[in-house]
Amino acid sequence: MTVTLQDVSMITALPIEGKPLCMSTDSEEWRQQMEALICMSPQEPEVEDGGKKDRVPAGAPFTWIAANFSHCPEDADDEVIERYTRVYMWYVISRTIFADGTGKNAPWMWLKALTIFDNNFSWGSAALAYLYRQVINC
Repeated sequence: MTVTLQDVSMITALPIEGKPLCMSTDSEEWRQQMEALICMSPQEPEVEDGGKKDRVPAGAPFTWIAANFSHCPEDADDEVIERYTRVYMWYVISRTIFADGTGKNAPWMWLKALTIFDNNFSWGSAALAYLYRQVINC
């Protein structure tokens, strides 16, 4: 048995018709792009005494998101509300629909995808393809 596109549609109510959700997964300068979208990004890890720099995933730890975006200011203008909404949606889809095995980070590509969220894309197809990819990588 396997999960089908019809299952995804019925369980999640995500659209399965429309344009494919195709975007570049290039993460070059992702911190600068993240700052342009949500006005901040996680700090780069410090390298101790000429040691090797650890490979850092292109995205933000869930703990960083919670620490910086858990409460929208009461006097927030529309731009700030939109920013907090985008981060909340990024957090939710990274924890549910597009969850990975680590459970620690929200990948940058899903925040980037939310910039086109209002278009007619097949998010259900993307969710199913991502699920299949995660199963294969186990």
